Amino acid sequence: MGKYPKKLPIKLQERLHRYAGRSVGIHAEGLSLEPGKLTKVFKTFIIVQGERFVPRSTNYIQVFDVPRSAAFYRVGVRTTFDASGIFDDVQLVLIGKDFIELQTGDESNDRYLLPLNKVVGLFGL
Repeated sequence: MGKYPKKLPIKLQERLHRYAGRSVGIHAEGLSLEPGKLTKVFKTFIIVQGERFVPRSTNYIQVFDVPRSAAFYRVGVRTTFDASGIFDDVQLVLIGKDFIELQTGDESNDRYLLPLNKVVGLFGL
């Protein structure tokens, strides 16, 4: 793909609402939970396995079993946290108002939602 995806006027909470009912993993400073069902999405927090989380304070949310997008831009992502290289070569699917959405280059059907306050920069590959 030749250029970054168009920025859409959608917020992280709105995007998560689309994924309600799916299995998600919550990754935050000192926290990496086993996947659980995203049951509710509220204005400022979500409920996964009966526990409340503030998505904008997480490092990223991994959403499982999402059909792969054919429209993407291959990028590397620099983050404010140690991502252990998982975002060094990924596919940028969406840029929202306060998040980006990525998928890996392999055949997995996972998406990664990163709040923009955790993104230092993007570079094309």
